[in-house]
Amino acid sequence: MLEDLSEDAKLDWSGSDAPDSGVYHGHAAWRAWLNGRREGLGELRFETSEVIDAPPDAVVTVARAVARGPASGVEVDALGAAVWTVREGSVTGLTVYQTRDDALRAAGVQG
Repeated sequence: MLEDLSEDAKLDWSGSDAPDSGVYHGHAAWRAWLNGRREGLGELRFETSEVIDAPPDAVVTVARAVARGPASGVEVDALGAAVWTVREGSVTGLTVYQTRDDALRAAGVQG
């Protein structure tokens, strides 16, 4: 995944209630965030259900995150959305939202 990110790509996870919510910049920060997800959630997969073009430079994705706690074995299933910004073929930013409507509004696709 990192090969598609610009060197200074921003991951905005600040709208999350998770203990590591915040804004992350660059490959090392994205890698640390992803590793934190894997450590805390064990088995993790994302199932994208929608991809919506948001011209001129963004895409909205709606996805389900399915994870299984490594200690408890309990499955967690959460639906969320994100706005990906793209410039010259590289991802320059990702902002995660709790709902599809929030992401569409942020991308200017829905008023």
